[in-house]
Amino acid sequence: MSIYGINIDWKEGTFSLLEALSDNQGGKPVTVKFDYDSEIETATINLVDTQYVFHHYPMGSDGFDTELVRIEHILANSGYSLRVYQNSTFSDTLSFLLIPSDEWKRVEQRYSPEHISAYFVPYGKQLVIPEVAAPVVNYVPSVKQETSNVPALFNARGIRIYFLSIMLIAFAIYILWNILTKIEPLSSGQPAGCENVQNLYSKLRPEVAEPLKEKMRKSLGCK
Repeated sequence: MSIYGINIDWKEGTFSLLEALSDNQGGKPVTVKFDYDSEIETATINLVDTQYVFHHYPMGSDGFDTELVRIEHILANSGYSLRVYQNSTFSDTLSFLLIPSDEWKRVEQRYSPEHISAYFVPYGKQLVIPEVAAPVVNYVPSVKQETSNVPALFNARGIRIYFLSIMLIAFAIYILWNILTKIEPLSSGQPAGCENVQNLYSKLRPEVAEPLKEKMRKSLGCK
């Protein structure tokens, strides 16, 4: 079984994730071909004899969110689960877990999906935000008051999630990685993903690749 950790910095985007996936899917090879010469840059992915074309979007844009959800569905259809670490959505680096779908089901069978989803969820799921103040759209006197309450509502929700994650983060990491290492121990010596750092940005220019590799080594705790 292969388990991979993928980190995407806020300066990166769709192409960085696709390149990381092409390096990490050993069981079902993913090949990626980038076209930087056209007016609109594209990346063509070959997976299980099917081609998919993507455009580059920076992290934080609507296009990035849309393409990432699309990538999740494509991976799911090819037997892989891509999950985002919930706590990383509050930072400037998104952390993902890539794992075969059948192994992910074994984890959920042993520990309920509710417990697992407190820490790792599909990226598209965390994009769903409850609608606020919809009933007062046509009531002019109340628009400002309802609008002013929206930031407070989101701030309260964010603070509650933040402090809850602080209390549960250590327990979450211990439980999940303990499960995964019992299924198949990770290689000793370096943290998971370190062996892929060198190849992760191999197709980029050296002056661009080196800072990205160094940052990823630090985030993974590589020696």
